[in-house]
Amino acid sequence: MGRRKTYDRDVLISKSMEIFRDYGFAGTSTQMLVEELGVNRYSLYAEFGSKQALFDAALGRYDDEVVERNFGPLQAPNAGAAEIVALFEFFAKASTGPAAGRGCLLCNTAVEFGPTDPSGSEFVARYFARISSAFTQALGNAKETGDLKGSVDVAKESSFFTAAVLGLFVMIRAVAPAKVVKNASGVAMQHLESLKVRSSYPG
Repeated sequence: MGRRKTYDRDVLISKSMEIFRDYGFAGTSTQMLVEELGVNRYSLYAEFGSKQALFDAALGRYDDEVVERNFGPLQAPNAGAAEIVALFEFFAKASTGPAAGRGCLLCNTAVEFGPTDPSGSEFVARYFARISSAFTQALGNAKETGDLKGSVDVAKESSFFTAAVLGLFVMIRAVAPAKVVKNASGVAMQHLESLKVRSSYPG
């Protein structure tokens, strides 16, 4: 008879997601995981096989929960400019919230590993593609409904907003002054308003 588990796999993944978000892959040792998760090394390896496999599970959980929460609204069938504005308003406040000094786990991973994805699962590539697709969806809808000017190049603008969001994540991770993050978010929103047929941005 095998050993009876004294832990919940889902809880371990959720907790490890937060640890990796704070310290990154290289900065998180197996001993740290053992201590923070409250399981012994044997159980950790028996459940996940390796630190890399646990990290992969954490990235998947982050994508399913946090990325979905932030960018899912932009992928809705009726998403438009309002959803993009709401996203940047949310990130404008993030520098003084629980994400300060932590940023985004997937963006942090992209910075840590660069073009190399040791998992082979292409989490970072899919993350970039998802963000770009979300902006493309919302901008495309806004253009179709006549909210944006007919001359707007949706593909180029989605690339711009993707870069803007990733830049905000880096600043939030680095604990940039709240005013800097807010100003950067404001410029992105102002740019969006400039694309509209009728702009109402207060400046």
